[in-house]
Amino acid sequence: MYHSTRRRTAERCVFTLSLLSFCLLSKSFSQSNDSLKVIDLQQVTVTATMATDKTPMTFTNLKRDQIRRNDFGQDIPFLLKTTPSVVETSDAGAGVGYTGLRVRGSDATRTNVTIDGIPLNDAESQATYFVDLPDFAASASLIQIQRGVGTSTNGAGAFGATVNLVTNPPRTEGFVGYAGGVGSFGTLRNTISFGSGLMKNGLSVDGRLSRITSDGYVDRASSRLGSAYLSASFLKQKTSIRLKIFTGGERTYQSWYGIPASYLSDETLRRYNPAGTEKSGDPYPNQVDDYNQTHVHLTVNQELTSRWHVNGALHFTHGAGFYEEYKADQKLKNYFANRKDTSDLVRRLWLDNNFYGIVYAAVYKTNRVEMTTGGAWNRYDGKHYGEVIWAKSDATFAAAQPVFYRSTSTKTDFNIFEKVNYAFSEQFNGFVDLQFRQVGYRTEGVDRKQRDVGRDLSWSFFNPKAGLIWEYTEGSRFYGSLAIGHREPNRSDLVDAEKTQLPQAESLVNTEIGWRGTFGGWGLGVNFYDMTYKNQLVVNGNINDIGEQIRINVGDSYRRGVELEAAVPLANWLIFNGNAAFSENKIRDFTEYRDNWDTGGQDKIEHGTTDIAFSPNLVANAELTFSVFKNAKSELSLTPSVKFVGKQFLDNTSNDAAILEAYNYANIQIFYRLNKIRFIKNLTCKLLISNVLNAKYANNGWTYRYTSANY
Repeated sequence: MYHSTRRRTAERCVFTLSLLSFCLLSKSFSQSNDSLKVIDLQQVTVTATMATDKTPMTFTNLKRDQIRRNDFGQDIPFLLKTTPSVVETSDAGAGVGYTGLRVRGSDATRTNVTIDGIPLNDAESQATYFVDLPDFAASASLIQIQRGVGTSTNGAGAFGATVNLVTNPPRTEGFVGYAGGVGSFGTLRNTISFGSGLMKNGLSVDGRLSRITSDGYVDRASSRLGSAYLSASFLKQKTSIRLKIFTGGERTYQSWYGIPASYLSDETLRRYNPAGTEKSGDPYPNQVDDYNQTHVHLTVNQELTSRWHVNGALHFTHGAGFYEEYKADQKLKNYFANRKDTSDLVRRLWLDNNFYGIVYAAVYKTNRVEMTTGGAWNRYDGKHYGEVIWAKSDATFAAAQPVFYRSTSTKTDFNIFEKVNYAFSEQFNGFVDLQFRQVGYRTEGVDRKQRDVGRDLSWSFFNPKAGLIWEYTEGSRFYGSLAIGHREPNRSDLVDAEKTQLPQAESLVNTEIGWRGTFGGWGLGVNFYDMTYKNQLVVNGNINDIGEQIRINVGDSYRRGVELEAAVPLANWLIFNGNAAFSENKIRDFTEYRDNWDTGGQDKIEHGTTDIAFSPNLVANAELTFSVFKNAKSELSLTPSVKFVGKQFLDNTSNDAAILEAYNYANIQIFYRLNKIRFIKNLTCKLLISNVLNAKYANNGWTYRYTSANY
């Protein structure tokens, strides 16, 4: 047996990023209690899909101050890296550009992401690409991660985790702010923010402009990112109307290929990037991913009575872009009819899509009951096409007939849910959450391999959840819940499979039992979870009729574990924060299909129970925050931290030849804030020394296995 293993490297030398930010404060037009009330009112849309202290689910909140302290212009996954069971990855190695997030081993396609309750996941791949919204953390006031199925939400089915991003509410005071940063590998950040404050007529405007660039740790893994955010609000005592427009553009040199495992031990080769090297001589300079995405959200909240609130939001997203690549010695018949020659060429693979819909919720609340009726209807219209923009053998034919494949797709997603929190007593609280979701997907045309991708499918899912909370003392709660989730296959699952053997939808039964408590400045938590899957889609080496590897359903698999959290004040100047997740992640009776290069077929290998790929059995974080001084005028703190990620398998065979070795890295962060000096409020200086011990590790990769006696 032979195999080829590639791994994606992370930071390999000390990565330093410093940041200077300040905020200029102006006098507010109105600071009445009514103005504060309506600012809270506009958050009703958000809370309809989020967990609270009365929800028996497992979640972590990152609040505004935590976000500001840890925001260095890196993508959202790097803000979440210290939360339980989270593993972050970066293609370029520096946290800027394409990044990834896994929660309890579940990847981005199984993690539901919303912005103010509005879906962000790509409808077809079900993944979230945070690179399309660079520096979005600068506009976020709260980030909540729900682990497991979580509460009912809008968009792609949560099948491992949910990330809810909440944007900044309108401020009562006007301001102008600037954040600038510089770091290793040519990393630069410039952010300007502004706001009018709440004016007497109830209007408020705030916005942000950002620019982030980085050369990346990996060779040529450059990123050129820009984004803008603008919000206009009309606020009255019982009504809020808010229009948000935010856009992001990214141009990144491709760095997702990985390197051969043998390169990791060489200080120079470990930064090697194979992208663009099909071109003879110097690598192709324009091997890039180029994408722009613009979002428009219009939200209305209305307080009908002291007990009833209703809200609704219209949303529209347009995205368009391509990735460009140099391909050597291509058979032109695979691109255009009546061509029998071969040639080097440059091609662009395009996406052009619109996503739009409505989300809504009605909330009824008394002293004992909180009831939320909500849901959404969303539609995705997408175009996929490819064009040849240059051919070495014929400079004119590419311009004459550039498009060599085209397909279109539509996807509709409807859901409605009912959530009820009921207080049986001061100590006992019950929770029931019932969701019905219906999905329709239709695609037609051909893909870049000239395969017919025509599909017309629909799914209907019922996702019930229920649980109890027992608050036996103030601030100390036991909770337990049982939740069922379903998830439809994504586009590649459906297109890669043969029409007669389309994959089934996946299902998940999720049990969470835990305790969390706060007392005397301490915060402690423990959570036991069981996630049992039916028909989970995994790669096993099986191929379709044209030799493409496909994901297939496996019968039974599970993730089980315990998550521990602690925040302990060791002294009035020293605080410990830490968490650890211990888990077991298995597929029962896994069968591998391995290419046999000698026979031209595939060998079937029974492995029994194996580990699920990219699912470490231990993920742990620890940090100590030394408060050098803190008073009404200023504060200075020093925070060393360490993260450990256990070994991971690159595939589902549990083969020791396909392992990402366990790794750990340490960071040091220095934070200084001057609360107010004349007209400047919150002058902040931050320094992050990342990977301070210069650990050399790989946190992502892929492997291909085959059998041959002749190679």
